Amino acid sequence: MIEIKGTFKDFPLPIQSYLRASRIYDSSSHSQAKVWYLDSDYYLKMDNVGKLEEEARLTQYFFEKGLAVEVVEYVSSEDTDYLLTRAADGETALAYLDKPQKLCQIMAETLKYLHSLDQKEFFLPNRLDYYIASFYDNYKAGTFYEKALLPRFGIANREEAFEIVQANQENLKADTLIHGDFCLPNIVLKDNQFSCFLDLGLAGISDKHVDLFWAIWSLHYNLGRDDYADYFLDCYGRENVDEEMIRVVAACEALR
Repeated sequence: MIEIKGTFKDFPLPIQSYLRASRIYDSSSHSQAKVWYLDSDYYLKMDNVGKLEEEARLTQYFFEKGLAVEVVEYVSSEDTDYLLTRAADGETALAYLDKPQKLCQIMAETLKYLHSLDQKEFFLPNRLDYYIASFYDNYKAGTFYEKALLPRFGIANREEAFEIVQANQENLKADTLIHGDFCLPNIVLKDNQFSCFLDLGLAGISDKHVDLFWAIWSLHYNLGRDDYADYFLDCYGRENVDEEMIRVVAACEALR
C-alpha cells in the first residue's frame, strides 16, 4: 500500500484528529470510492456526497447485530462523504483459500444466519426493485459483464441472459435480508470463525439467491475450480436453494 502524507486541513474537523494521529495508506480497490487505512486501526472511506449515507446506517445496523465493524464517524461535506469505521478483527476470507472446505462451511453457516434474521424489525431498503430496473437500464446501454456467466449456468450470450431474466424476474422475491456483495474479500474471519462483514452498501431486502450467486462466483474465481461451489451449496442446504434462480441472478449480473 502507498503511504499518504499531508496536513489534512481541508478534511472535516471530526475526521482530522484521526488522520493526524495515524500513518495512512491507500487501500482503495477498483470502485470509485477512496479507502484509506489508518494504522491506529481505522478505515476511512470517501465518495461523492450522499453516496455513503445509507452505507453508514446499514453498517451501524449490522454492527449492532454483531455482524460488522463500528461506525465511528459519518460526515457529509459540500462535495464528499466520509465514513470512518474501526478496522475489522481478523483477515478476509482470501486468507483461507488453503482451507477450502472449512471456508465453505463458515460461509454457508454465516449466510444461513444472515438470511434467517427478521428483516422487518428495522427500516431496510428494498433492493430488488432497483436491481431489476438497473438490469433493464444496462441492457439498453449495451452493458455486458461476461465474467458473471460461469460455465455451470449454461448462458451463452447477452441476449440469452436478457431472455432468461424477462421470463423469470417475477420469481425473484424481496423477502430476505442479504449482504448484496457476498464475496470473499467482504467476509472477515478470525480463528476459523466468522468475524464480520465489510462493504455493506448493497445490503437490504432482496432475494437470497443474489448472495448465493456471489458466494458461488467468488469461490470459483478465487479457487479456480467449481466443485467447492457445490460443496458450499450442500453446506447451506440444498432444500433452501433453487438453482434455477441462481441462474436467473447470474443473467441479471451479466447485464448490471
